[in-house]
Amino acid sequence: MLDGKYRASINTPMGPINGSVTLMTNQDNSVQGIVEMMGMKNSFKGTKVQENVAKFAGNFNTPLGNMSYQATCSVMNNQLELMANTNKGNFKIQGVRV
Repeated sequence: MLDGKYRASINTPMGPINGSVTLMTNQDNSVQGIVEMMGMKNSFKGTKVQENVAKFAGNFNTPLGNMSYQATCSVMNNQLELMANTNKGNFKIQGVRV
């Protein structure tokens, strides 16, 4: 199951950044949620492709400018793993359900 809030961390060239990722699925297999990092909240929308895998896209404002991304996210045993392909490079976010 994807739904839930996850305490998350991303390793960046500026060092690790902590925050959270919230995922919500709908009956039509759409996914929506919020990434909260660096004191900012950014929403995203996408599709659940398997019971524990989703793909989505969004934009995130950073100190280095706006960063658009496409991500694949999976949840296994309350562990979140998210791979984001961005216009500023690729990033991996890991988290645990809270």
